Amino acid sequence: MPTVRDASRVAARAAVLVVLCAAVVGCGVWASVRWGEAARWQVQTEEDERVRAPQPVEDPSAADFPTGPRDIKPLIPRRGSGGGISVRIRRVGSDGTKGQDESAEWRITTTYRLGLGAKDPLVGQLRADPELFSAVAYVLPGGFASAQPVSGLAPPNEALSGNLAGLPTWCTISQPAKDGRVTVTAQHVVTARAEPPATQLDDYNLFEKVPDGGKGWVPRLPGRWTWRLDVSRGWGLKVKGAPEHQTARSVGFRLTTTRGADSVTATLTAAQGGAPEDAEESTSTASRHQALPSLLALFLAVGGALVGFARAPDDADGIRRRARAVAVGAGLLVCAAVGVLLWDLYEPSWSMLLWIQDTLWFERTGLGLEPLPIQARAQAVILGIALFALPVLVTAAWRGAPRPGTGSVLAVALPAPAFVLLAWVMGGADWSSPVAHCLAAATLAAVAVLCLLRLPLWRGRTRSWSVPLAAATWAGVAVAVVLLALPRNLWQENRGAPFTYTRPAVLASWSAVFLLLAPWVVTLVALGGPLVSRRLPHRRGQAAVVGVLLCGALLPWWTQFHKEVYYDLPATSALFLHLTGQSPGDRRLLGVQTVAPALQVIWLVCTVLLLLHLRNTGRESGRWHTSARGGCLALLVLAASATVIGAPESWLPYWTTGAALSTAWAGGALLLLPTARAQRAARLHALSGDAHARLVTLLARALLFAEGRHRFLTSSRATLADSSLPPDDWDAKWQSLKRPTAADASDETTRLRADALGGSAGRDAWTNGVTATAATALLALPWTVWTAVQAHGYSGLPQAVTVAGGPTCVWLAHGFTYGYLYPWLRGNSPVAKAGWLWSVMTTVQLLLLVPKLQVPGDAPTLSVFLLLAQSTVMALCLGLFWEIRLVRRADLLWGHIRNFRRLSSLATPAATVLVAAVAAAVTVLATAWANDVTAPVEAPRPSSSSPSPTPSPGAPP
Repeated sequence: MPTVRDASRVAARAAVLVVLCAAVVGCGVWASVRWGEAARWQVQTEEDERVRAPQPVEDPSAADFPTGPRDIKPLIPRRGSGGGISVRIRRVGSDGTKGQDESAEWRITTTYRLGLGAKDPLVGQLRADPELFSAVAYVLPGGFASAQPVSGLAPPNEALSGNLAGLPTWCTISQPAKDGRVTVTAQHVVTARAEPPATQLDDYNLFEKVPDGGKGWVPRLPGRWTWRLDVSRGWGLKVKGAPEHQTARSVGFRLTTTRGADSVTATLTAAQGGAPEDAEESTSTASRHQALPSLLALFLAVGGALVGFARAPDDADGIRRRARAVAVGAGLLVCAAVGVLLWDLYEPSWSMLLWIQDTLWFERTGLGLEPLPIQARAQAVILGIALFALPVLVTAAWRGAPRPGTGSVLAVALPAPAFVLLAWVMGGADWSSPVAHCLAAATLAAVAVLCLLRLPLWRGRTRSWSVPLAAATWAGVAVAVVLLALPRNLWQENRGAPFTYTRPAVLASWSAVFLLLAPWVVTLVALGGPLVSRRLPHRRGQAAVVGVLLCGALLPWWTQFHKEVYYDLPATSALFLHLTGQSPGDRRLLGVQTVAPALQVIWLVCTVLLLLHLRNTGRESGRWHTSARGGCLALLVLAASATVIGAPESWLPYWTTGAALSTAWAGGALLLLPTARAQRAARLHALSGDAHARLVTLLARALLFAEGRHRFLTSSRATLADSSLPPDDWDAKWQSLKRPTAADASDETTRLRADALGGSAGRDAWTNGVTATAATALLALPWTVWTAVQAHGYSGLPQAVTVAGGPTCVWLAHGFTYGYLYPWLRGNSPVAKAGWLWSVMTTVQLLLLVPKLQVPGDAPTLSVFLLLAQSTVMALCLGLFWEIRLVRRADLLWGHIRNFRRLSSLATPAATVLVAAVAAAVTVLATAWANDVTAPVEAPRPSSSSPSPTPSPGAPP
């Protein structure tokens, strides 16, 4: 029973924790305020330098376009072409607030999409000269009309002028097959400042005549041509004519050869007079609230898997303490989730849940006018903790208490001060004071943690964690402050030349990019090196080379954000934008998509360390490590979360994602690996190869006598009828066949089958797991190839493994668990165990497939059919392969256990059903392929819940 002294000690510890958290947060806020002021001053200084810098002289001899009909004729697409234009107006740097009266910047994005035949001469011209698309867009229906309202809003250094002003200067071409349809895509983006209530854009006169440079007009092209306008909250639409469709903030037209007087005008209305939300935004709001259960399920599943992975206490008091800690942690998570949901519902200016689903841009010019939104601060904190503080804690936990390895912990924390110093070099001498404040704040926070955790009121186990926690605090606070706004130092090499990084800043930026991944790479080398080779930790030169190679392998080899960065800046700007969501000193991306690269690296490192741990602890025959079951459950959860971590903005907004993660953990713990089977599983796993051979031989003997009795009964009908076999001889023969078995032959055969085919056959767990994984990989090869062919193209190894390989990871993890813990699995035979495995992994796969089925134009029936077929074939073949493997271990043939003669009668109907199923599958695949190839290209319909101009490569295909 707790005493007053115990209660006072608990209260004192709680007070110390509150003071500790307040001190760490206070130091971080103090340094971030000073860092934000320096970033704002940097933006203002760069603007002043650009104004004073000499501008390049434009060439006045450039001829306008077009000069006559001869310029127009080669640019007209052939008959059968089609396409569309989409215009979107979104606020720049919006933090989700509503009802603001002050002026704001708005981004107007015009997207052109043109569908051409493979033999159209225009395809070759655009391939050779993508800049020609500006002239092609001029002659497209609605192209000139879409450029006029934004032509006057272009910056002074706009590449095009005259009739081509406001049109795209580049295009991209995609063609799925040699003779397939060609899709040409281009985009024009311009930013404008607008104030309610009188600001409006010029009219989009969709049927205005376009001059051909002579005395005539550009002919109106036949085919399907569409035009669409989507505006943000606070904008209104004035529409003349009869549109195809219209909502509160969108309108669409079908552009035909018949000219009319249709036009659209976008007007920025007063903030209080905004239009009501349409159905699309209501759906988006509901989706972002669904993301909260998915996040909660992710935390609970990962936490439960980690608790199961940790070594269980030996005494009852330890078990009760752990259960109490787990219950308190889960309760705090649930309470936090409910509080976040209520705050989001009743506080419209707070939009962190919208950050989970949507992505938007925050321009560098907005930093000088308003403070950084809460999303930017949250991203900096999350990345600082995930990339620099978390690996320190993981290393300390892996080394173990009561004395976590101080040397390895400090080695993992060392990249943090190096990253701060490199940020100082990137910013130049003007950032000396903010860097000093950052270092001082991180040091004060670390000292507070070190001193308060050294107080006598803490136990020795807690006090031993003071150094790792202090190092993690220093790294997390320092890097979170720096990632709030990455600095840069620009200069002009010659008068009139563009601004770019100084040479020290370029070198420092490349080193800083590598240091972003260095803590987790050091963790992988420090913890995984001894598991691979005991000599690697003592050869520091080799370890350093391995670390550099791993950093290079984990960096993205391509990024979609290279187009979002000014071309004169070094490639590290796009890499920083990909890894941290911001280009140094420039624009930044706000959304959960920005933390995905960090989560992907963490997922890879944790998966590799877990597999290495299972490898080292699973090489002893007949014995499992205490963490075997917890490790396999953690592996199942990691595999189920691969797709979610790879593209969180696409999977988190659906409640089915949380259900899939919960199913992976609960299904594995309760259905596949119940604790009630622990003793029986340990007994079967401890059987040697000789014992396994004896059991399989006894099973074959029992089945042989059962088959003999069956055949004797069948053949004796005729001999008894013609009196060739006397009844006394028949009875003696029957008793001789029945004597070797027990009274209840059926139960005896069942028990023999469960023991003979339920063990590990004298092999170690790791060998069985690798064998089952290889068989699963071979069986899952069709789906893997199919998803790889449909892939958009991924930025690097982490994204390719997590997004493209997500379904395959689920199959491989379940296959590994099938072999590693085969005796523990529910079921009495290999096929029965595979059936339970199928039930869990198919449920997880179907729940993870739901977000992909929401994509318009996708083939949901085909996807579900292929997924079910692949899972069924994999589970059934894996079970049969394992049965053959167990029988062959006893030096017997599979036919000695599996009676094929009884199955021969099923051959004809099974073959008929199989042929019909294959024919149906081929028909469905061919139809889907034909529809995809021959379908006309329609105008894109961007969702109002995704303001980002560039889609994520991890989005569902």
